[in-house]
Amino acid sequence: MENGTASYGLARSERLRGQRCVGRIFAEGRSGFVFPFRYHYLIDRSGGQSAAMMISVPKKMFKRAVKRNLFKRRTREAYRLEKHLLVEASDGVAVSVAFVYATRDEVGFDKMRSSMRRILTQLAAEVRWMQNETGTGTSCGEEKS
Repeated sequence: MENGTASYGLARSERLRGQRCVGRIFAEGRSGFVFPFRYHYLIDRSGGQSAAMMISVPKKMFKRAVKRNLFKRRTREAYRLEKHLLVEASDGVAVSVAFVYATRDEVGFDKMRSSMRRILTQLAAEVRWMQNETGTGTSCGEEKS
């Protein structure tokens, strides 16, 4: 970003974890596909952290952990560099996203980054639309008391 206020880090709080949160994204959320990713997301107006993500590279696609870890690293880096598109749009809205690498092809970083940019732009547009609607439920970042 030009004004220097963007945080390009990826804090632990921005990583989606916990079986309840992950299960909720796949059960209640919506999904889409932009090569090479299938993505599942859940937008929640009840607040919480602005954006959280998780990455999955199925063992069915790549048997060797070295390859799976390579694609997870590339995906994490692409998200880290483009997340400002989503964070700026998600003011007061919790967005949880799961990225699933969905091809056997070995895709380069540049293609991953452009795909990530498309996904996050689409999600940002959805969040802006959703901010005019009413959301329900609790976000995965919040704990129930």
